[in-house]
Amino acid sequence: MQYLFYLSASESVQDAFTNALDPVCDVLIASSPEAFCRQLVEVAVAGNYAGVLVIDEPAYKRFGSDMCQTLIARAREHALSSIMLIPEQAPQLKVTAANAGFDDTISAPFMTAVIDSKLRTHFRLQELTRRVDEQTDAMDHVMSELAVVQDAAILSLAAIARVRDHSTGNHILRTQHYVKALAEHLRYHPRFEAELDEDTIELLYKTAALHDIGKVAIPDSILQKPDRLTDDEFVIMKRHTLFGFRAMHTAEQLMDQKVGVQAARFLKIGQQVTLSHHERWDGLGYPQGLKGEAIPVVARLMAVADVYDAVSSRRPYKDALGHKAAARIIIDGRGTHFDPDVVDAFVDLADTFEHIAGVLEDRFPSLTDLTLHSMDELMPHELDQR
Repeated sequence: MQYLFYLSASESVQDAFTNALDPVCDVLIASSPEAFCRQLVEVAVAGNYAGVLVIDEPAYKRFGSDMCQTLIARAREHALSSIMLIPEQAPQLKVTAANAGFDDTISAPFMTAVIDSKLRTHFRLQELTRRVDEQTDAMDHVMSELAVVQDAAILSLAAIARVRDHSTGNHILRTQHYVKALAEHLRYHPRFEAELDEDTIELLYKTAALHDIGKVAIPDSILQKPDRLTDDEFVIMKRHTLFGFRAMHTAEQLMDQKVGVQAARFLKIGQQVTLSHHERWDGLGYPQGLKGEAIPVVARLMAVADVYDAVSSRRPYKDALGHKAAARIIIDGRGTHFDPDVVDAFVDLADTFEHIAGVLEDRFPSLTDLTLHSMDELMPHELDQR
């Protein structure tokens, strides 16, 4: 149905306008803003309608600019266009109407052809807008479904590496949430605000799941060894960072120029986290020995998340060391193993980390977790001498 809501304060203008109307729509006349609002609600309840709000110049003067702007805003909430009727020989009122927010004007003397043409145009625009909105909603639904599939694929890929490492998906989920908590906390920090916008934080969250995918290339004899690794075995284990980087880099090359901006950033951050999550603030990490600000932000966040989870989580051979022990190791590594500002953020979020670990353990109880050597490679050097 198509409706014309007409707010009028002059019988003569009302008669002149309605007499010129071609019956292309139902006309609902109101003599007050309250009456118009009631009519709009009644029509809206029925649904499936298009409409135009018409206010004549006498009504504009009687009810005032502020009230008319409020009515125009209310009409737009219901996808209605707004038109002001202006007297003959008053072109300056077109500017007034535009400033007040009206979409269009119709000048006296009122001619049926002009009124009919304008109303049909507004109704067509509303129908077009409705169809675009429906298509947009449908596209949003499709994109939402694709995002879910993408997230599932990421987690599945990450889980392959963790399963071969005798671990559960809990480690993936926990570290993802730890990284996101740290990133959101540091979002407005002077050192991080240029990098940590909302979209980037979401990418950090997603790519965090992939930090250990390179372990799929590590032999089972090393990856699943229950005892401490030898020096030669540890050299091989450390290569998982390079294997993970190569996997992400190969994906980027295969995509070539077809990849969009957001996908390109995902691949770039994915390369950073897989390659550099074992780097240390003091330059004693691997594989490149990066130091300080040279370490990508995502890797600095992951370093804290990874070590915290390795220490605080339950092992198949012993109980978890717990939150307090993990927090102490993170704090003791400030300025050596970890970025000082990231550690400070961790201190502020310590309760949040403990809560995340508890919630995920309740929802997805761990059956097994990291092997002994997987824990060792995450620990600060000074704790390896035990």
